[in-house]
Amino acid sequence: MTRIPSDAYIMIIGAMKCGTSSLFDYLKIIPQVCPALTKEPEFFSEHQGHRYHVEVYDKLFNFNANKHKYVLEASTGYTKYPMEPNVARKIFEYGINPKFIYIVRNPFDRIESHYNFMVRKGSIKIKIDSSHLVNLSNYFLQLEQFRIYFPSENLLLLDFDNLKTHPKQVLYDVFEFIGLTKNFMPDKFIVSNETANENRVINEYRSRYNKILPYIPKPIKLLGAKLMRLKFPEQNRRLSDIEREYIYQALKDDMLKFSKVYDFDVSKWGFKSE
Repeated sequence: MTRIPSDAYIMIIGAMKCGTSSLFDYLKIIPQVCPALTKEPEFFSEHQGHRYHVEVYDKLFNFNANKHKYVLEASTGYTKYPMEPNVARKIFEYGINPKFIYIVRNPFDRIESHYNFMVRKGSIKIKIDSSHLVNLSNYFLQLEQFRIYFPSENLLLLDFDNLKTHPKQVLYDVFEFIGLTKNFMPDKFIVSNETANENRVINEYRSRYNKILPYIPKPIKLLGAKLMRLKFPEQNRRLSDIEREYIYQALKDDMLKFSKVYDFDVSKWGFKSE
């Protein structure tokens, strides 16, 4: 197995539901970049479930020294402290020196998207204002775990809004951070893994008739899905005013620290010092 240089690792570490899948898809097509066998291997996580069971981290990459300059993965479980308390230490002790990319989003939107994503997957067991969902929007808290072990120049902070509205400029920033030429822009910028406005009733029908769906012509399936949405309309769960205020108070101190240390304007999210 070819040895991967210690500074050749690129890790998109979160935050969850902030465009990590889209960024991974944009970067994995670059010839100099070797993507992991799966976007989220979660090798350094303890409780996320490993997609590939390997003992050696480098076995997640089909790295070719004659072709590749970097390896890439995007495990959002790496910034799920305190559920995952030891990720940064494990990476440091592994002896590599990655470049970390962290994407932040309006925390209220992130929480709503995360919650509705879990509903769609049928895995929701917590309330929308639970401490777990709130902690994942504690951006300063999450990044502090990495600042203990790695220098600030190893981190690139991105804004989800910019990634969504000006993806080309964001990719230019990423290329400069990594040290890549700007010759490999995607032909199209497509949002990956977006939380759809799913419907529980439709999902139940889909699972019930899952075995015959592959044999139904696509136009008929699309028409059926449209008619089902008309008959069983259901919107994504939104935060109530009371829930938003609770989350605001829970996040306020973290957001102000995040703003000060990382020079990021959190006032656009409604967080202002008094």
